[in-house]
Amino acid sequence: MPGPFASLWSSLEDALFTRRPGPPPAAQAPVIWLLGKTGAGKTAIIAALTGDSRAEIGRGYAPCTRSARLYDVPEDAPLLRFLDTRGLGEARYDPAEDIAFAESQSHLVLAVMQAADPDQAALLSVLREVRRRHPEWPVLAAQTGLHRLYPPGAAHAEPWDEAAAPEALRRALAAQRAAFAGLADGFVPLDFTQGTHQPALYRLEALRAAIAQHGGEVAARLRGLGTDEGQDRLRARARRTVNGYAALAGGTGAVPIPIAGIGGLVAMQGLMLRSLAARFGVEWTRRDFAEFAGMVGAGALGGFALRYGATELLKLVPFGGTLAAGAVNAAAAAALTKAMGEAAIAFLAHRRLGAAVPAGTVRAAFAEALQGAWAR
Repeated sequence: MPGPFASLWSSLEDALFTRRPGPPPAAQAPVIWLLGKTGAGKTAIIAALTGDSRAEIGRGYAPCTRSARLYDVPEDAPLLRFLDTRGLGEARYDPAEDIAFAESQSHLVLAVMQAADPDQAALLSVLREVRRRHPEWPVLAAQTGLHRLYPPGAAHAEPWDEAAAPEALRRALAAQRAAFAGLADGFVPLDFTQGTHQPALYRLEALRAAIAQHGGEVAARLRGLGTDEGQDRLRARARRTVNGYAALAGGTGAVPIPIAGIGGLVAMQGLMLRSLAARFGVEWTRRDFAEFAGMVGAGALGGFALRYGATELLKLVPFGGTLAAGAVNAAAAAALTKAMGEAAIAFLAHRRLGAAVPAGTVRAAFAEALQGAWAR
């Protein structure tokens, strides 16, 4: 890239990475702590809530204590984290380490138990300690595997009517609720059995409603996972951020001293990219930034740089040249910042969901925004 703009991308990268905007996205994501014996249905619940196939086939979990694992959704830039404690019911299980870890992580506790399993002593023991140490934590109890207490040939009732449920199921649900009285804030009977009963995700919406009632931030993140509505709202808020930075960037182009405004422009764009990443719950890495820069294209930026640089030189002409060049490059700086912001929105929206970023989409967003801004 020619002239003083030869190091534009590297300068922008320096501005972007000089200071981090705060803790990494994983540290900011709310956590659902799943407690329950092996086979209670915790993995099925994660898969049903997130639609993430990694949970269904057992991938995506990272060990965090001797008996617990973390599952991030999406994997690279999590909106939600699930803490799965596996050791309940084992003779040597000691919950102290898991509770200590969860104290800095959990936002909602989800106790999972098979409705047909009356032996929940280990789960009760952990919940009593959780309640003692953190009475403010919301606790929901999912009562799973309802079909195991159906008579032969019975199907799921639509709609759910507990009063009309088989007697064995009603008794089992009531016994568990009595045992967990004062430990759980709500109970959700459900059945996420694949293949034998339909619907396969029976009472998923009831679980979502309970989470919405007791875990506001968790519910908001669940609603944002992959939904078009959530993405549209996020993009709209991000565009307001971009427009604000574009207006500020216009002031750097109007600086009367030739070339002097380029440093302020680069810094402004670095701050904008960091702000957008924070809004999308993503943290820029140097690898991500290099990929983003490649998608925007050196050719597109180089052409802009040539025009911008030539106009900057007109500021050497006293009075009229300075004023005219300042006006043109104020518009140019705002246009470039707008285009960079639109390209970043396209890039970060895919990164947020853990999806591959289409290079053509990012390049088109940059070009269209730049053309539209110049046309104004």
